[in-house]
Amino acid sequence: MRALVIEDNSDIAECIVESLKDLEITSDWFQKGSFFKTAVSNGEFDIIVLDINLPDTNGLTLLKELRKMGDKTPVLIISARVSVSDRVAGLDLGADDYLVKPFALDEFEARVRALLRRESKNKSEVVEFGDLHYNQITREFSLRGAEFDLSPRERAVLETLMQKKGDVISKESIANHIFSFDDLADASAIEIYIHRLRKKLTASNVSIATKRGLGYVLQKLDEVQ
Repeated sequence: MRALVIEDNSDIAECIVESLKDLEITSDWFQKGSFFKTAVSNGEFDIIVLDINLPDTNGLTLLKELRKMGDKTPVLIISARVSVSDRVAGLDLGADDYLVKPFALDEFEARVRALLRRESKNKSEVVEFGDLHYNQITREFSLRGAEFDLSPRERAVLETLMQKKGDVISKESIANHIFSFDDLADASAIEIYIHRLRKKLTASNVSIATKRGLGYVLQKLDEVQ
């Protein structure tokens, strides 16, 4: 999973990024709102953490523009503004939650988990594909009923493939979902994770097929012609 963090206070931002890392969420952090549109246009995010008081703009303006674009990514506002009117304004403009500074990181993480659970409830809780099962609420995989041990990056790649099961996904799309803009990663990194996943899926009836020039797709071995 991947998060976009817009927060001008570096101390707060660093704590947020570390908390998200503990949740196995990769983060892109920017101090100015001017980077917001570019980031949203070029990355695929599962959640956005947005401050209101930014040095170059108002976070509520960014939120309004995001929703006008039709982007439904969950947004958690973090702000020192404590008035009811500020909270109401943020929620009315399309924020999914509002957290007042200063806040405990435990509460922040709980809010993030709740928003991601809420988003997952719009889909079926468990996605099944052959021997492979994925719980979108707990983000846990099982293979033939047993826990499927994966590294964080392997899980992120498999999540992307599982959520789009049956559809071909390009390397670029997978990379956009699991890497931050600062990660020094290219298509070859995706190939490494795909190779590792294939080895771990060897004893199952699920495989990852390569569609040359297009990307990857999950397949059931008994359905491969």
